Amino acid sequence: MSRSATYQIRIDEKEKEETFAVLRDLGITPAQAVKMFFAQVRITRSIPFPIEYTPNEKTAKILLENKDYSKDFNNLDDLFADLES
Repeated sequence: MSRSATYQIRIDEKEKEETFAVLRDLGITPAQAVKMFFAQVRITRSIPFPIEYTPNEKTAKILLENKDYSKDFNNLDDLFADLES
């Protein structure tokens, strides 16, 4: 049997309380839920649920106003500076 390892995460206290309540209602512990999640990641080699992208207000406006929007950047610093403006 392999050795077990500890992994810690930080989450908002309210999110923790709400999540733990749901898990309690389901009859599983948080540790069991995490182990199930990790098992599904290994089995499916992916995140085992859909992850959807919801554009923020600025991105949505650009997409709606100009479907051909594009910019060129010389480096990542310039790209991030533009995104923050």
